Amino acid sequence: MNKELILGIFLGLIASFVGTYFYVSFFTDFNLIRDYKLLNFSGLLGKVITLGTILSVLTFIFFFYKKKDSIAKGILISVIALVILTFFV
Repeated sequence: MNKELILGIFLGLIASFVGTYFYVSFFTDFNLIRDYKLLNFSGLLGKVITLGTILSVLTFIFFFYKKKDSIAKGILISVIALVILTFFV
């Protein structure tokens, strides 16, 4: 596989995690690491992951405009994988 594609997948997943962490830290009273089971039990984990993925979309747009198509494809793959994961959570 292309190294840039793998880098894009990695960047997409990291951006989603960072976006999710910042969303939970700044806009809720939960702690993502400590309250993971509580978020999952209350049905909020999928919504929180979806809101955290906004940072991945912004990363995708950045690399798309910089003409780094392989990295942008990797980010898109990670966003699609997170969408599928969100359906099951």
